[in-house]
Amino acid sequence: MKIGFVIPSRLKSSRLPKKNLLYLGSQTALGWAIDRAKSARGIDEVVVATTPLNSDADITKVCCEKKVRYFQGDAVDVLKRLRDTALYFDFDYVVNITPDNTLFSIYLIDLAVSAIKKNPDIDYLRFKNVMLGTGMYALKKEALQTICDFKEIFDTEIWGPLFHEKYFNIAEIETPSFLQANYRLTMDTPEDYKLINRIYCDLKITKNNIPELENVISYLDSNPEIASINAAIQQSTVPEEVITAIRKHFETNEEKFYLIKNKYYGRK
Repeated sequence: MKIGFVIPSRLKSSRLPKKNLLYLGSQTALGWAIDRAKSARGIDEVVVATTPLNSDADITKVCCEKKVRYFQGDAVDVLKRLRDTALYFDFDYVVNITPDNTLFSIYLIDLAVSAIKKNPDIDYLRFKNVMLGTGMYALKKEALQTICDFKEIFDTEIWGPLFHEKYFNIAEIETPSFLQANYRLTMDTPEDYKLINRIYCDLKITKNNIPELENVISYLDSNPEIASINAAIQQSTVPEEVITAIRKHFETNEEKFYLIKNKYYGRK
């Protein structure tokens, strides 16, 4: 079994322009995401899934500097880009997180990899009660192939609702209590950037000093005035009409779905 850590990255953000290339202390957010992923056990390779657009050329420069391989895929359809990346690098599973979330838990990666190796029938693995910006997902290659052939939507920045437990083998792992908190550790607004940059500077995070998530939580617990910097930001959710449309597509096209799934899984 070959497990790849795939970091989707492109520079289209409007609320926080070019956020993947913003510096957090000594290097870019993308650079930190790569370094953090490399420190996890059980990952065969860390790669970046970007696009061939000229506007994303600086992403590939960071990849070259960090000596990681990259794949240039679909500019809009993130799931298709993940699928094509998995196929290109021959990954059986992809563990996925974006560079918005540079403080993701290394411990949770290890839990995910262990769970997948124990049960290779898992299609989609996620964490329950995980703090925003600190978890990640794992997707089986065949699940990606199936849903990419079946889905109708193309803008798949948020794709969780496409993987329903009725149609896929979903594993949900409870996040350990020492990694649970109510802080916002994703980077989507100027306030988020101010908070996370402060964490990197105050904790003196370097390539040789990458703290686990519990150290970050402890720091924020001890500095509530810093933790409050982005506390008022509301996270966007998938519109209910999109979820309804996805559900209806499955219900009215079940036979087509299972034919596609059987094509990749070799069974119904």
